[in-house]
Amino acid sequence: MNSLQAQQVCVQLGARSVLQDVDIEIRPAQLHGLLGPNGAGKTTLLRALAGLQNLTAGHIHISGQALGDIPANQRAQRLAYLPQGTECHWPLLAREVVALGRLPHRAPWRSVPLHDAERIDAAMRDADVQHLAERPIHSLSGGERSRVLLARTLATGAEILLADEPVAGLDPAHQLQVMSLLRQRAQAGATVVVVLHDLNLAARFCDQLTLLRTGQVIAQGDVNEVLAAEPLQQAYGIRAWYGEVEGERLVVPLGTDSR
Repeated sequence: MNSLQAQQVCVQLGARSVLQDVDIEIRPAQLHGLLGPNGAGKTTLLRALAGLQNLTAGHIHISGQALGDIPANQRAQRLAYLPQGTECHWPLLAREVVALGRLPHRAPWRSVPLHDAERIDAAMRDADVQHLAERPIHSLSGGERSRVLLARTLATGAEILLADEPVAGLDPAHQLQVMSLLRQRAQAGATVVVVLHDLNLAARFCDQLTLLRTGQVIAQGDVNEVLAAEPLQQAYGIRAWYGEVEGERLVVPLGTDSR
């Protein structure tokens, strides 16, 4: 199992400091959520963890090994990244898009082996897109494309999954399904990081949270601690109602003042 660590990570884009001295450790078998207002640096941090963002300072390690020292093909087998958005540039069928997730494991110009086909089928079932297999990707709705791209990420079989707003644009049933799926992957031993805006989903499904504001970590740790009144006020300028329904925690934003 792979842990993922960021130490004193800084990212400067032009004159703007996007991340400042960020420390984070994501352990296996936990679903770790990244929260924060728009522009807080969540996507930049996730890209840095994936090795897709140049650092101004700091280090990223997978189980103690520097991310930059891991050969690209090995990194692609161990770590899968799902960006936000549903834009697709390939005129492919949905199943062909999902099959791209197996490329890091396949020798060039080889047909899809049986083991890969089984992985692709399983990923499509998990993401509830098996019925879309023969549909062109550009003919799908935004939510359907989002789930196909999630299936592509799952098909890699990577032990580290980084997902940037995977429930954005999904209907409530599929939001719950996707979050349940990511939690199941974590509980099975994967290292899973997800960027979220929905505080209720974070409260219900995540094991650990990191809360960012203007590129800095302002709270990190247990869900109840990070979603407490003071961190939410500091990060978002909101007050919230806390409750429980059928054993599930609820965090409902009420307003932007302190009354």
